[in-house]
Amino acid sequence: MLILSLIGLIAAAFAIYTFILWFNQYTRHHAQYEFFTKEHSVAMVFSYALMFFGNSWMQTALLNHGDSMNGAILLTAGVLLFAGVILNNFLKAPKRYALIGSIAQIILYIPIAMGVMIIVAALTVAASGAKPVYNLNSRD
Repeated sequence: MLILSLIGLIAAAFAIYTFILWFNQYTRHHAQYEFFTKEHSVAMVFSYALMFFGNSWMQTALLNHGDSMNGAILLTAGVLLFAGVILNNFLKAPKRYALIGSIAQIILYIPIAMGVMIIVAALTVAASGAKPVYNLNSRD
């Protein structure tokens, strides 16, 4: 089952990549604007990460009766960055293409952002050189 899941994941990533290439070519030809660029990708991944971690931080602080301001600041920064990308789309592309492209960005950057966060976490663990700790003196 693991192999089927991995094959499905690779197929989904390839389908998203193929759609992004086709969509950029289509909008470049019809609207003289590309929605999926490196700058948009970085901004959207950071905005989703800021919104995710800000929301998580704020909820944890509210449950523990702590200070939720830090989470609210991260969440607000993520929303502002997200809104900036969408606003940029509407300023630089015709309205119809901007609406369709923004919806495509919102939908497609969610799995991309999740994948990036998992890869960054895995690379951080691998780079830290963490090793298992064995307790030989335990009485369990």
